[in-house]
Amino acid sequence: MAKQAAQVEGVYERVPGSGIWHARYRQDGKLVRKSFGRNRAAAISYVEKARTLKRSGEGWVPSTAKASPKTKAEMEVSTSIVTISELCDDLLRHIQSKPQVYKDQRNPPFRINLIRKHFGHRPASSVKPFEIMDWLESLGKAPATLNRYKAVFSALYRLGKQRDKVHVNPVRDVSQHPVNNGVIRYLKPEEEIRLRAVLQRAVDECGPQNDRRKKRLLHRIYELDIALGTGMRKGEQYGLRWRDIDFNQRIIVLRDTKNKSSRTVPMIDDVVRAFEELKKLSLERKDRAADRPNSAPDDVVFGIGDNKKWWEAALKDAKIQSFRWHDLRHTFCSRLAQAGVSLKVIQEAAGHKTIGMSARYAHMDHTTLHNAMSVLNRP
Repeated sequence: MAKQAAQVEGVYERVPGSGIWHARYRQDGKLVRKSFGRNRAAAISYVEKARTLKRSGEGWVPSTAKASPKTKAEMEVSTSIVTISELCDDLLRHIQSKPQVYKDQRNPPFRINLIRKHFGHRPASSVKPFEIMDWLESLGKAPATLNRYKAVFSALYRLGKQRDKVHVNPVRDVSQHPVNNGVIRYLKPEEEIRLRAVLQRAVDECGPQNDRRKKRLLHRIYELDIALGTGMRKGEQYGLRWRDIDFNQRIIVLRDTKNKSSRTVPMIDDVVRAFEELKKLSLERKDRAADRPNSAPDDVVFGIGDNKKWWEAALKDAKIQSFRWHDLRHTFCSRLAQAGVSLKVIQEAAGHKTIGMSARYAHMDHTTLHNAMSVLNRP
């Protein structure tokens, strides 16, 4: 009778007697399992190496079976030849292969290529946190923008770790830049009057011979109406398709929002009217070039995909400073708060993940605040 092999902790047959061996250990609270076929010796070696490295701390033990435990010497050899440029390539392919997940296909690739330009030739394991910090400061960007660059830089290493190409992430030791949101910027009534006057004047001055241009100028007014009347994020608004507009129930269905969930937005009269007029215009998005056709769906609502040029020009003509398109969303929330609408309703209307985000607008409700403070008046 053949002698039965001694049991080794973490090495087992899922089906007793099958001769198919598996190994398992626990790392970072996760149970890591890996199959070795009939190679029991390899399974034993795998488990014992992981157990030794966990006990000694002289190496790296992965929390996924896609990677293998490595000693410090093995880590230095495996990562010394992986450059930042290679990590950039991996992340760029990853982002471009998932357009439904990474809807912004312009800014992250731009930031990746800027990182490549400065660090691309460097082995990924050689980059130090202080070098990343110094580089971010050298960009001269706003704190929120620097945090976005930091997030992309960290994503390079995070994906590299998942693919067993690197085992450290120096970006984790780089501090976030404090962002001072300051006073919420919203469109004042007198500013809106000037802005609408600029947009309407452009329509009035457009001659009857240029029908397409007149349609595009009207289009701008309806874009503004919808932004102010719904509080949608810019990406939500310009990603709308006609199938998302329900005129009967007077709602907009946002299928994939920033919070990774769907929500509905009620349509007030002004918004319904703006959508009806947009539909009459029947504008389509232009091809960027003969060899670069527009990739927008056929039923996309807005005839443009980016309003940056006309928006900045209109603001300049209306003498409105320090104002972004996103501030129209702040205006939407602020006007609800000023009308005494509850924070819970504002949260639902704006699609805020938490009511704490809506609480930023609480100070806008001057009427309720004044009424509450009136109890302090002397008799």
